[in-house]
Amino acid sequence: MGTKNSRFSLVSLPMGILLVLSGFSFSGCDYLKSLTESRYRKRIGGEPASEKDIVNWKEKLALEEAEIEEMDKRIRKMVQKSNQSAALSWKIARAYMRAGSADLGARYYDEALAESIPNAKQGGFEIHSYESALPYFDKAIQSGKLDKQLLYETAVAYANASKDMGWESTRRSRAINLFKQLSKLDKEDSRFPFQLALVYFDSSLKDEVWNGKLTSGYDEVELAFSLLDQILRKEPYNVPTRFAKANFLYQIGKSNLAYDEYTRIKSILEEMKEKGTIRESLEENSSYRNVIKNLNQLGAQNKSN
Repeated sequence: MGTKNSRFSLVSLPMGILLVLSGFSFSGCDYLKSLTESRYRKRIGGEPASEKDIVNWKEKLALEEAEIEEMDKRIRKMVQKSNQSAALSWKIARAYMRAGSADLGARYYDEALAESIPNAKQGGFEIHSYESALPYFDKAIQSGKLDKQLLYETAVAYANASKDMGWESTRRSRAINLFKQLSKLDKEDSRFPFQLALVYFDSSLKDEVWNGKLTSGYDEVELAFSLLDQILRKEPYNVPTRFAKANFLYQIGKSNLAYDEYTRIKSILEEMKEKGTIRESLEENSSYRNVIKNLNQLGAQNKSN
C-alpha cells in the first residue's frame, strides 16, 4: 500500500534496467576522460613529449641561458665603458673650463666678487674655453650617471659661455634651468640660488659690455636680490652672499646701502675671529682685507659726493 507522499517513495526497477544504466555510466566516464585528454593535448600542443624532445629542449635551454649570461656580461661591460666615457668627457670639459684664465670653473664668480668693487666692466673681448667645454659636459650628462656636481659645473659653463657672448639667450636659459633644477634637488645647498642670483643680476645690467659684446639686459635685478635675501635668512653668516649683495647694491647706485652691507660683513668677520672660526689674523684674511678696502673706497667716494 502506498504512502501519503508517494512521489518521494523508492520505486524498485528490474535488474536488467539497472545493468543498462550502469553500463551507460561507465562508458560516460571513459568518454569524458577521452574528451579531457583530447582538449589537454590541444592545449599543450599535441602528443606527449618523447625523451628525445626533452633532451633537445634541455640543450636549447642551456644554450639560451649561456647566451643570456654572456649578454649580461656584455651589458655590464658596456655600462662600465659608458661610465668611463662620461668620466673622460667630464675631465675634458673641466680642462676646457680651466684653460682660459686663473679664475675659471665653478669658483669663477665667488672669487671675482670677493676681490674688489668693480667700478666698470672692462671692454675688450677675452677668449675663454667655456663654449668648447659645453659639448663634453652634455656628453658626460647623457652617457653617465647624473651627478649633482656635474650638473652644477655644467650650469656654470653655460652661464659663462652665455656671458662671453653678451648674455646669449639660449645658453643663459640652459644655465638658469639647470640651477633651478638643482635648487629643487637640494634645497639646502646655497650654491645653486647664489649662482642663479649672479646670472640674473649680471645679465640684467643694461648697456654693459661683456667681453666686447653689448647687452640690453633682462631686467631681473629684483629676482637676484630676492634669491640672495632667501639665502641670508637661512644663513646670516654667509659671507660670499653678503659680498654679492653689497656688490649688487653698489652697481645699481645704492652706495650708502652697499657701505652698510660691507660694515655688516666687517662685523661678522670680526665675530667669527673671536669665536675661532677664522684662525689666521684678520690682517691675513683675504675677505677682511677686501671688505676694509671696499669700505675705504666707498667712504672716500661718499665724501666726494
